[in-house]
Amino acid sequence: MSAPTHTAGTRMPLAVSETALLLVHLSVVGGFVRLYDDGSFAGPLAGFTIGAHLLAVLARRRRVPGLIVLPLAVVGAGLAASWLLFPETLRLGLPTMDTWNSAGDALRTSRDNFEQVAAPAPVTAGFQLAAGLALWFAVWFADWAAFRLRATVEAIAPAAVLFVFGAMLGSGAYRFVSTVVFAAAALTFVASHRALRAQLDQAWLTTSPVTGPRAVLRAGAGLAVLALVGGAAVGPRLPGSEAEAVVSFRSEVRGNGDRTTVSPIVDLRKRLVNQSDTALFTVQAERRAYWRLTSLDRFDGQLWSSGGTYSHASGRLGSIGPDLEEGRRNRQDFQISSLEAIWVPTAYQARGLVETTDSLRWDPSSSTLIVEADTTSDGLDYSVVSETPILDPAMLARAGSRDVPAIADRYQDLPGDFPEVARDAARAVTDPGTSRYQQAIALQDWFRSEFTYSLDVDAGHSDDALVDFLDTRKGYCEQFAGAYAAMARSLGIPSRVAVGFTPGDPDPDDPTTYTVRGRHAHAWPELWFPDIGWVPFEPTPGRGLPDAEVYTGVPEQQDQSGTEVTVPPSSTTTTTLAGGATTSPDSSTPELSIPRNPTVIAGADDAQGGGRSGLATALIGLAIVAGLWLAVVLVAPAVRTRRRSAVGRSASAVLDAWHAGLAPVRWLTGLGPRPAETHAEFSRRAAPPLGSLDLDLTELAALATSAAWDPTGASPVDAQRADALARALVDEARSRQGRLARLRRRLSWREAFDQPKAPAPA
Repeated sequence: MSAPTHTAGTRMPLAVSETALLLVHLSVVGGFVRLYDDGSFAGPLAGFTIGAHLLAVLARRRRVPGLIVLPLAVVGAGLAASWLLFPETLRLGLPTMDTWNSAGDALRTSRDNFEQVAAPAPVTAGFQLAAGLALWFAVWFADWAAFRLRATVEAIAPAAVLFVFGAMLGSGAYRFVSTVVFAAAALTFVASHRALRAQLDQAWLTTSPVTGPRAVLRAGAGLAVLALVGGAAVGPRLPGSEAEAVVSFRSEVRGNGDRTTVSPIVDLRKRLVNQSDTALFTVQAERRAYWRLTSLDRFDGQLWSSGGTYSHASGRLGSIGPDLEEGRRNRQDFQISSLEAIWVPTAYQARGLVETTDSLRWDPSSSTLIVEADTTSDGLDYSVVSETPILDPAMLARAGSRDVPAIADRYQDLPGDFPEVARDAARAVTDPGTSRYQQAIALQDWFRSEFTYSLDVDAGHSDDALVDFLDTRKGYCEQFAGAYAAMARSLGIPSRVAVGFTPGDPDPDDPTTYTVRGRHAHAWPELWFPDIGWVPFEPTPGRGLPDAEVYTGVPEQQDQSGTEVTVPPSSTTTTTLAGGATTSPDSSTPELSIPRNPTVIAGADDAQGGGRSGLATALIGLAIVAGLWLAVVLVAPAVRTRRRSAVGRSASAVLDAWHAGLAPVRWLTGLGPRPAETHAEFSRRAAPPLGSLDLDLTELAALATSAAWDPTGASPVDAQRADALARALVDEARSRQGRLARLRRRLSWREAFDQPKAPAPA
């Protein structure tokens, strides 16, 4: 469909509407701030948006045929992507095969990382390319819908979809500001586009094709301001605004409802690289340990993830698996500062929650503590007691390999397209005739001796990433743990990936207190042994589990880039978990004692204060609305007076006077112009009830007809006469109305914008 023809009178409204549409899409770009961890994304995406608008406007105004528009849009998108994202691959300013390959690689990487990266995410070429292309074609569709089909709501529908998409995946930062900006831009476009359509249609016979669009723009602007100010100022302060959603698309509800969050393994590289020295929490513990967040038991070929059933955590914490007779007691007192996660770290395996400043929930199958919904563990103080089993090679070798179906089905599952190269490597490294423990050690030692630890690799543990990892033999803990667990499953060994932190930096003044930083983030595999339970191993070079050297053969190690760590000899103290105590040459550890009813320190809701706060908020909201209302109805008459005095353009002044005269006619007769009625037709219909004012209305109608449709327009004398007639109508109407009627008219929203009500056509 070709673009509609625009006259000189419509060029300015068209430019205003085009600019408003550009602002809508730029507000979408601004909303993407919730997806990225720095502002470098904005320049390229704004370039996509502005470039698409300029090209679309140029094509439409030059009346480019529809068959050429689509190829033009596609070619423009390719050039924009090349110039903005891959300039180093250009030759003489034009894309090359290297450009195509770079774009393909970037998109494939973004596809693989989409389910692994949590907002705020790093700015990558793949995500930028996907977002830029989406914006580019959203702009072209919007321009086509708005200015060729003349559809208002449909034009901004793609932009709204992109904004909502970013809001659903984005972080909580800038949520309120970005929403208000997008809403303001959208409402501005709707008002300006409606006004443009009115002027193009020229359907405002009794008010003229000039004044009609102005009325739409005035009314639309007023409603937009009221909606934005009311929503922004009043909405968040209304009672119940902070309550849980009736329908929560994030499925994050309290109680026993479902709760979805991003797998913690996707955050490892960010913590290791970008937050190496950030102190996340401190822990005072009886023994060093890996501070475990959770375990991941599902591998779909792209991502390790988990699901669990969480219940209120209090006192003794239930567990899945056998109870061992001997273990090491380990009480830990945590203070979380900036972990920014729902998970609560503990040493494996947590057996009892002793004290906490907030309510926690527990999943026994993964041995995971989490905070309640709508919060993170930052600021949490708590104490927990764990039991570390005492393991040795003989015990693990005797455990056998006969797993119950519930364990085998859940923890041996692999996707159907699991790469054969990984299966073959697992079989080649291990001896199928040996015990599960010997296979686990062989696989661990192979990784530690044949692979190199490095952060200078791409993130991920999908099938492709696994093959690349096995080929390059270089990676970091996420890849070591994920590859080890997946290959162990290919051997029929139930496995999962644990995520957490190594012990951290000890306090020089108190060796039992550790500061855990971002560089201590870690992942390691856990294998299931019948009659024993989950046993951690350490395939990552340069890392070693505390108290595990006897069966892993790996001394305790961790990242030491921040401070020199001296690890004292491991204590051989043991505690009998069932049936009496065992002593050691050095010291003894008391028998494990966990209170059944631990002290829970939690703030209680002040219902009375909340009620007072809600009432105050409601009163403030009513005051704001009343203030806006009074501002409009008091200021609008002054605005109308100023408008009527602008007689520089005689024809417009006459039409404005006609428009101003319609209000007193309605006051006196209750009549308003019909949509298809001319000025003269309306004056003949309304004149009889006016009495002595009929001649004034008839003369004003004749002047308005000439101003609207006579090519010669109107003279300044006509403008002055029309203004005098309108004032006479207003003055006479006011004198005929009672005091109550005048007050009601003064407080009327419709009268504030001088909008006559059009009755249904006869």
